[in-house]
Amino acid sequence: MENTAFITLSRQVVLQRELEVIANNVANLSTPAYKSKSMTFSEEVQAAQDSDMSFVSDGSTSSNFDQGPLSATQNPLDVAIHGEGFFPVQTPDGDRYTRAGRFLIDPSGDLVTNQGFQVLGLGKAPIKIPLGDGEIIIARDGTVSTAGGTVGRLEIVMFENLESLMDEGNTLYATDAEPISNPDADIEQGMVEESNVNGILEMTK
Repeated sequence: MENTAFITLSRQVVLQRELEVIANNVANLSTPAYKSKSMTFSEEVQAAQDSDMSFVSDGSTSSNFDQGPLSATQNPLDVAIHGEGFFPVQTPDGDRYTRAGRFLIDPSGDLVTNQGFQVLGLGKAPIKIPLGDGEIIIARDGTVSTAGGTVGRLEIVMFENLESLMDEGNTLYATDAEPISNPDADIEQGMVEESNVNGILEMTK
C-alpha cells in the first residue's frame, strides 16, 4: 500500500509541474511571438523488495516553434518574420535570439527591443536611425531606410536544431549553436507575430 502511495505521489508531483507549464502558456496568450511550452514524461523504474516499481518522471520542457498569427499594427517599427528565422540581439550576456519584432529607437538612435537590447544587423552591426530623419521604411528583405537613405539591414538567422535554443524568458533564446544567415527571409513592416498558444486547448488541458 505504501509503495502504491509513493507511485501515485510521483504522478501528482509531475501533474503539478505540468499545470505550472500550462498556466505559464495561458499567462502569455497576448505576449508577442511567445512560443507555447509542453512537458515530456518518462517511466522511472526502481528496484523494490518484491518487484520493480514504476514511477512517473518529468522530462524536459520543449517549445513549439510554429509561427503564431500575424496582426497589423501600422507601427513602422513593428516587424514580423514570415516563416523560419530569428532576430539576433545584443544583451549584456551575449547574443540572444527572438521573433518578437516590436522594436523602438533609443535616445542614441539605436534600434532596440522593448527591453533596450540592440537589434543586430548584417555583420552584427547595430542599426542606427538618425533622429528626425523622416519616415522609416523596412523592406521585405530587411533593408531599413529613411528619407536620408539606407541605414542598415536586419539580420535574420536560423538554426539546424531548434531544440538547441534555451528559453531565457521575455521571448529571448540562448544557444551555443552557430546561427545560419537567412538572406531570403520575408519580413513585413507594420505587423507583429502573436503568441502561438491555443487558449482553448490549454484550458482543456
